[in-house]
Amino acid sequence: MKKNMIVGIALAMGILSVGALSASAAETCGKCAEQQAIQQFTQETAPLNNTLKAKDLELREQNLYDSIDIRKVSALESEMKELKDKINAAADKLGIPACSRS
Repeated sequence: MKKNMIVGIALAMGILSVGALSASAAETCGKCAEQQAIQQFTQETAPLNNTLKAKDLELREQNLYDSIDIRKVSALESEMKELKDKINAAADKLGIPACSRS
Protein backbone atom coordinates (compact mmCIF):
# COMPACT_ATOMS: atom_id res chain seq x y z
CA MET A 1 0.00 0.00 0.00
CA LYS A 2 2.72 2.49 0.98
CA LYS A 3 4.82 1.42 -1.98
CA ASN A 4 1.98 2.24 -4.40
CA MET A 5 1.46 5.60 -2.71
CA ILE A 6 5.15 6.48 -3.03
CA VAL A 7 5.16 5.50 -6.71
CA GLY A 8 2.00 7.58 -7.31
CA ILE A 9 3.49 10.64 -5.62
CA ALA A 10 6.72 10.25 -7.58
CA LEU A 11 4.79 10.08 -10.86
CA ALA A 12 2.72 13.13 -9.95
CA MET A 13 5.85 15.11 -9.10
CA GLY A 14 7.45 14.07 -12.39
CA ILE A 15 4.41 15.16 -14.38
CA LEU A 16 4.27 18.50 -12.59
CA SER A 17 7.97 19.19 -13.12
CA VAL A 18 7.78 18.35 -16.85
CA GLY A 19 4.75 20.64 -17.21
CA ALA A 20 6.50 23.49 -15.45
CA LEU A 21 9.63 23.01 -17.54
CA SER A 22 7.75 23.03 -20.83
CA ALA A 23 5.76 26.11 -19.79
CA SER A 24 8.91 28.02 -18.94
CA ALA A 25 10.52 26.98 -22.23
CA ALA A 26 7.51 28.23 -24.18
CA GLU A 27 7.80 31.67 -22.63
CA THR A 28 11.43 32.16 -23.61
CA CYS A 29 10.95 30.82 -27.12
CA GLY A 30 8.43 33.49 -28.05
CA LYS A 31 11.27 36.02 -28.26
CA CYS A 32 13.44 34.04 -30.72
CA ALA A 33 12.47 36.17 -33.71
CA GLU A 34 11.61 39.79 -34.33
CA GLN A 35 7.93 40.65 -34.26
CA GLN A 36 8.14 42.33 -37.67
CA ALA A 37 9.66 39.21 -39.26
CA ILE A 38 6.95 37.04 -37.73
CA GLN A 39 4.26 39.37 -39.02
CA GLN A 40 5.78 39.34 -42.52
CA PHE A 41 6.05 35.55 -42.39
CA THR A 42 2.39 35.26 -41.39
CA GLN A 43 1.31 37.53 -44.23
CA GLU A 44 3.43 35.76 -46.83
CA THR A 45 2.38 32.28 -45.83
CA ALA A 46 -1.33 32.90 -45.14
CA PRO A 47 -2.44 31.60 -48.58
CA LEU A 48 -0.16 28.59 -48.23
CA ASN A 49 -1.55 27.85 -44.76
CA ASN A 50 -5.12 28.11 -46.02
CA THR A 51 -4.37 25.73 -48.89
CA LEU A 52 -2.61 23.37 -46.50
CA LYS A 53 -5.64 23.33 -44.19
CA ALA A 54 -7.95 22.63 -47.14
CA LYS A 55 -5.73 19.74 -48.29
CA ASP A 56 -5.63 18.37 -44.74
CA LEU A 57 -9.43 18.46 -44.57
CA GLU A 58 -9.66 16.74 -47.94
CA LEU A 59 -7.24 14.05 -46.76
CA ARG A 60 -9.30 13.49 -43.61
CA GLU A 61 -12.41 13.09 -45.75
CA GLN A 62 -10.63 10.52 -47.90
CA ASN A 63 -9.76 8.53 -44.78
CA LEU A 64 -13.44 8.36 -43.81
CA TYR A 65 -14.43 6.44 -46.94
CA ASP A 66 -14.68 2.66 -46.85
CA SER A 67 -12.67 2.32 -50.06
CA ILE A 68 -9.74 4.70 -49.97
CA ASP A 69 -8.35 5.98 -53.27
CA ILE A 70 -4.64 5.42 -52.69
CA ARG A 71 -3.61 7.62 -55.63
CA LYS A 72 -5.71 10.52 -54.35
CA VAL A 73 -4.31 10.13 -50.81
CA SER A 74 -0.75 9.93 -52.13
CA ALA A 75 -1.27 13.03 -54.28
CA LEU A 76 -2.73 14.96 -51.33
CA GLU A 77 0.16 13.95 -49.07
CA SER A 78 2.76 15.03 -51.62
CA GLU A 79 0.95 18.37 -52.18
CA MET A 80 0.88 18.92 -48.42
CA LYS A 81 4.60 18.16 -48.18
CA GLU A 82 5.34 20.70 -50.92
CA LEU A 83 3.26 23.34 -49.12
CA LYS A 84 5.07 22.67 -45.84
CA ASP A 85 8.41 22.91 -47.62
CA LYS A 86 7.41 26.29 -49.09
CA ILE A 87 6.32 27.53 -45.65
CA ASN A 88 9.59 26.37 -44.10
CA ALA A 89 11.59 28.01 -46.90
CA ALA A 90 9.80 31.31 -46.25
CA ALA A 91 10.59 31.02 -42.54
CA ASP A 92 14.24 30.25 -43.25
CA LYS A 93 14.45 33.22 -45.61
CA LEU A 94 13.17 35.54 -42.88
CA GLY A 95 15.34 33.92 -40.17
CA ILE A 96 12.43 32.62 -38.12
CA PRO A 97 13.32 29.59 -35.97
CA ALA A 98 11.03 26.57 -35.79
CA CYS A 99 9.83 27.49 -32.31
CA SER A 100 8.23 30.70 -33.60
CA ARG A 101 6.39 29.17 -36.55
CA SER A 102 2.70 28.62 -36.03
